[in-house]
Order: sequence, then structure tokens, then C-alpha cells
Amino acid sequence: MPAPFGAPVVVSDLDTGEPGVDVAPDGMIYINAPAGLFGPSYLWRSSDGVDWVPTPAGARNSAPGGGDSDVAVDPAGAVYMTDLYLGSATVSSSRDQGRTWSTNALQGTLVQDRQWIATTGRGVVYHLTHQVPTGLVVAKSTDGGRTFLRTTVAATLLDQTSCVCQAGTMVARAGAVTAGATDEVGFVYATSSGGVKFARSTNGAASFTNATVSPASDADTTAAMPVVASRGGDDLVAVWQESFTSGSRVRLSRSGDFGRTWTAPVTVVSGGTSLYPWVDGRGAKVAISLYHTDVAGSPATMPKETRWYEAFLESTDGGTTFTGMEVLDPLPVKTGPICTAGVNCGSDRELLDFQSVAVDALGRANVAWTRSIDNAVNTEIRFARQT
Repeated sequence: MPAPFGAPVVVSDLDTGEPGVDVAPDGMIYINAPAGLFGPSYLWRSSDGVDWVPTPAGARNSAPGGGDSDVAVDPAGAVYMTDLYLGSATVSSSRDQGRTWSTNALQGTLVQDRQWIATTGRGVVYHLTHQVPTGLVVAKSTDGGRTFLRTTVAATLLDQTSCVCQAGTMVARAGAVTAGATDEVGFVYATSSGGVKFARSTNGAASFTNATVSPASDADTTAAMPVVASRGGDDLVAVWQESFTSGSRVRLSRSGDFGRTWTAPVTVVSGGTSLYPWVDGRGAKVAISLYHTDVAGSPATMPKETRWYEAFLESTDGGTTFTGMEVLDPLPVKTGPICTAGVNCGSDRELLDFQSVAVDALGRANVAWTRSIDNAVNTEIRFARQT
């Protein structure tokens, strides 16, 4: 059985969702979430997972943001944050745990959607976004996010099999050259043909090749963004959701050569209905968190009494075998239908599009999720960590 989790705590009741969780090398935990389109997105920190402090926006107040957000922490503890707004994104950095910020109000890629950020340290920052209609674009900075002077189309609309959809998450590994010329960079994405692919660079995002993680199928892989994580070195693990009218399943694949080749996909969660799986790893440990209900069907048409819960499972052998799934919180995250159509949803979208997990240096899973308080607009961010 996995190590037990501490009691869930409320990070915030600010009616937001999509909490991303990251753990710095010094053990500081960060959770980010969007604020809407009229102010900088939120970032909280905690040294113990119990007491949470909202970090001041500082210079981020003078820059646009509030849409999708993401955070990356480099090996020296510097925090990088990307904050989407209509047109582009603001990229900010902090070297004092979010107390003060330096801000670049124009990341540079225009007409973008659902962006992610990664860093290999030494001031090298990678920024991934979906640019309509170009495709999935990676920009690189070598000055800590102040400028992004090189942009590369990593996956075209053709690579996505004409899927006008967002990218999944990104990973980056430092190479031997200070400017990041030999960094390995990659990300996962879904295709309109029921598959999952990985865009991979071994030259610091100067060019990319695309590999198949999961081949075309009769499933829908676009209802949730696929997620990729590094276990260290060239060992990667990817998780994604396959949706059917009768329910869904969560699948996993592993790579030992930074995404050049992938193992045959395996199903790690079946039965009932799963939503928005996330994965992280460190060494032999692979942790997966997700929303789940025992009721099988389409999330958007679930009976009103359906209860969804935050759930977790893990592997201690690198993703070969997994424990049974456990519920982390006795309180349901929501009851009834959940809309997965993004901005096209008229209601039932208060959980937004993901929850997340991060494995810290001690091998503990840190999980952050959204709970709908009233099945309407009032939500809270909740967190639990393995003891």
C-alpha cells in the first residue's frame, strides 16, 4: 500500500481551479491557479503543506494575466511563472520564493492558448503554447525569461491530425552546454485520431521530431490534456485519458530514451469514469492522481447524484505495476455532471481542466485539486501530502 496521506487542507477559497503543484529543491511547495482575465494569477507557498501563504503579485500586478497559469522551479530555487492573457502571456521570475518578481509582459508568441513553462536552470527557460492555427510552439529564453528570441514550431496541425487542441505538459533536462544548446526538451499532445504523440528535441528546442506514444484508436484522447513527467535522466512516463460513450480509462506508457521510443500502452485505471489524470515521478516512484467516480458513462450526462472524488495510485517499480486506487478526501469534489468542453461549457465546469501531483525529494506525493462547494461557482483548492 502507498504511504498514508495527511488530512486534506484548504489552500484557498478564492473560487478558482486548475491547481498546479510544484516542489522546490529546498522543499517549498508552490500551488498556482488562474484568477480570471482581469488580474494576475494566484500563487501560494507552504513549507509544511499545512499552512499556506499567498505570495504577493508585486510587479505582476502591472502586467496582464489571469488566464491559464503554470510554474516551474529551477535547481537553484528560482521560480518561473507564465500567465496567459488575450494575445500572449506574461512570464515572471522570482529568486526569493515569490516575495518579489521580475516581469516580462510580452512572452512573444501571439494568439496563444494553454501554455506551459519549464526550466533547466542557468537562466534557460522553455515556453510551450498552442498557437492557432500554426500548431504547438516552443520558445526559448536564455536570460531567465526576460526575452524569448527563438521560437520553433514543434508539432504542426498535420502532426496533430488536424486537431485544433492544446498541448499536454512539458519536460526539460539540462545538457552539457551552459546556454542550453544540448538540453533535451519534449511534450505530449493528443491527436484527433485517438492517439497520443511526443515532440522531442535534443538540441535545446532548435528542432523537434515527433514520436508515437499511443497509436490512433477509436477512443477520444482530447477530453483531457495528456501529461508527461521525468523520473530522472532519460526516463519518462506519460499518462492520458481515453474517453468512450460508456466511460473512460487511464493509460500509461514509459520511455527510457527521452521520448524517442515508448513502451506499449497499458491501462492503469479502468471501470467507472476517470477525469483529468496527472502523473509525476522520481526514481522508481510514479504517482498518478485523478478525479474518479464508480459510475460509468459520459461526464457531461452523469446523473445528478453522481459523486466524484480525488483519487490516487502509485508504482514503486518505475511504472510497471501499480497499487489499487484510493480516495484522498471523503468530501466529493463535485456531484452530478462535469462538462469537459472547455470554454464551450455553459455550466458544470467549475473544476476546470485538471488537478495535479508532484513527487518531492523525499519521495512523497503532493496532490492539489479543486472542490466545488455548492455545485455552482464557489470552489476551493485543497491539498494533501503523503506522510
